[in-house]
Amino acid sequence: MKAFRELRRFILIMSAEGKQAEIRSYVTEHVQRFAMAFSVPPQTLMHAMASVPNDGTLATRFLETMMKAEDLLRRQRKERRARTAQASADALATCVQWKGDRALIDMPSLLSSALTRRNDLLVFTCDEFTVGVFMAPLLDLAKIARARADLSGFVDRKGVHLRWRTGGLNLFSQIDPKAEKIIVHLPPMPAVIAA
Repeated sequence: MKAFRELRRFILIMSAEGKQAEIRSYVTEHVQRFAMAFSVPPQTLMHAMASVPNDGTLATRFLETMMKAEDLLRRQRKERRARTAQASADALATCVQWKGDRALIDMPSLLSSALTRRNDLLVFTCDEFTVGVFMAPLLDLAKIARARADLSGFVDRKGVHLRWRTGGLNLFSQIDPKAEKIIVHLPPMPAVIAA
């Protein structure tokens, strides 16, 4: 991304000054770096530039290609982050313990590893209920939770409940079918409680 920002800035400055011919020589001079940013061999980048003789068209093509590449990189990062968060949620689910009708959750671990983006949902599901909460308040809490050794929490039919020595926060269930989700599959509730 840094190489793209640098190249975009150079293209915009040279285009504004009417010096678009400088773009070709600049990319040629730094072909290894820009080829790596575009994930192509240097020869491919050189061949692509040679196939576009007009300097204005070349500038436009570079800008379009960088925009597509950056979009692809963002999507890949988002997918990686979601996979990592889901793996963390799966691991944390194995440590859940039931106390009555409450699923006790390791909240510090959850806040540090299973969250993705503010508008995404964290969904807790078991045979008896499914609750979901938006990650925005959890992300806000995660910023200060690192300093709180007394943070705990649980999930029940109503939502997610966080507690600390001087207070707490209750997040009631909200389900948005369009939101991206990280799902915590809770272990089965003990039979005596579920009945």
